[in-house]
Amino acid sequence: MYRYQGVNLSPSKSVALVGCEGYGRERAFEAVKRSIDLLGGIDRYVRPGQRILLKPNILSPSTPDKCIATHPDVVYAVAKLLVDHGCKVIIAESPGAGTIYSAANMKKAYETVGYAQVARDLNIELNEDIGARDVPNPDGVLMKRLRLIEPVFNVDAVVVVSKMKTHLFTYMTGGAKNAFGLVPGMEKATFHARLQEPEEFARMIVDINQFVKPALEIMDAVEAMEGDGPHSGTPRHVGAILASDSYSALDVVASRIMSIDPKEICTINAAIERGLLSEDLSDVKVLGGELEKFIVPDFKKPSTFIGQKRKNGRAMKTMMSLIKVYALRPVIVRSMCVGCGKCSRGCPMKAISIKDGKAKINHRKCIRCYSCHEFCDSHAILLKRSLRGKAMAVLVERKK
Repeated sequence: MYRYQGVNLSPSKSVALVGCEGYGRERAFEAVKRSIDLLGGIDRYVRPGQRILLKPNILSPSTPDKCIATHPDVVYAVAKLLVDHGCKVIIAESPGAGTIYSAANMKKAYETVGYAQVARDLNIELNEDIGARDVPNPDGVLMKRLRLIEPVFNVDAVVVVSKMKTHLFTYMTGGAKNAFGLVPGMEKATFHARLQEPEEFARMIVDINQFVKPALEIMDAVEAMEGDGPHSGTPRHVGAILASDSYSALDVVASRIMSIDPKEICTINAAIERGLLSEDLSDVKVLGGELEKFIVPDFKKPSTFIGQKRKNGRAMKTMMSLIKVYALRPVIVRSMCVGCGKCSRGCPMKAISIKDGKAKINHRKCIRCYSCHEFCDSHAILLKRSLRGKAMAVLVERKK
């Protein structure tokens, strides 16, 4: 079984913040190396000879300009740093977005995103093993058993290379959320069905991270995604590379750059619950660049953003029922729907069917997880409010 065998076993909660105004392998390598040097150097986290799983964010086969996946130049930079240190690197991911976890689909994803070329140039491995393993997770708070892709169990350490993006369900996807890509293929949909509240979903994400214990986290924030991420947002220039040995600390700094209160991010709150961060987040330290210079004050939040801190308890259940009415719901644009079936296959509640070559949503079954919106490559799914939701939105706007 996989056991983290890195060097630094106690995350410092320091986050290195380095400017990187554009892509290009040499520029990305310099920024990545500097960020990790600020943390103490690569030898603090991995040893020569170790086999390292490099975990990017693919989500779906897309070209780098879409800002959906971690840019290949950043993946190259991290991989080269590891290779130069004497590590054996394997790039592994299980994309979401309704993508069936098969060797053929993985090859297509690696090639389209640009990681296949990275692997050829550095002579490193691309994972095509689509096996998965069920394992006990006795330290998990929510998930006492996990099913993860096979490569996790055949390496000495995991290094995560995430992408700064918004997310319709969790508001932000970064270091913590990237670990969800270690759940095999379409099995991700079952988690949305079981864990319909963002807080519960976040506790599952933290359980996965605490099992895997990534040795190092690097975030591509050169070009981020704002708006309705993680798939249908738009690129936004930030010009930064972030690095940390703590996925939760990394996300705290990333959310601040995105002008989102960290306490609005459910995975950060789950980390605080777990004692991984202090309640006031004072243990998160920024190294290198001045955070204020990188903050984007008008960073566009997802259209599902409510703008108030989530609370636990009985009141939260009442609030969630009201939120479902208020929340945007997915609506099919029939003229744009190609009937590919990705949304139907990926819907955790089986609320979507394909009829007469077009998708159809049963909104009574819909839990507003927005997976279908995430899956749709044709942008045929819009998010709109029901009549009751529109009425509630009017009342909300009047109170502002």
